[in-house]
Amino acid sequence: MKLDELIQHLGLDPIQVAAPETVQVTGAYCGDLLSDVLGHCPPDAVWFTVQGHVNVIAVADMRDIACVVLVNDVSPDPQTVAKAKSQGIALCGSEATSTELCMRLVGVL
Repeated sequence: MKLDELIQHLGLDPIQVAAPETVQVTGAYCGDLLSDVLGHCPPDAVWFTVQGHVNVIAVADMRDIACVVLVNDVSPDPQTVAKAKSQGIALCGSEATSTELCMRLVGVL
């Protein structure tokens, strides 16, 4: 699924997204412990988290994550948005929980 389709399907709020029609999303991961995400999140996945600090972007970059989604209406730090833009990491937000968003993806990815 392309990132633009995922954003529409889940009703995400794009915070920093460049060329979503070219980004392929092949899986999903829920996690708030950065070391767990580093060890287990597959590349090209959408990552659902409540962590809005700049280290999230570093982890997303290291794991080649397609998009970070801040759930539960969490707002990112300004440095996080700036780092996402400079690194080319897609960043979106949602009022929904990780569970709700993952359930919407069952059978889609």
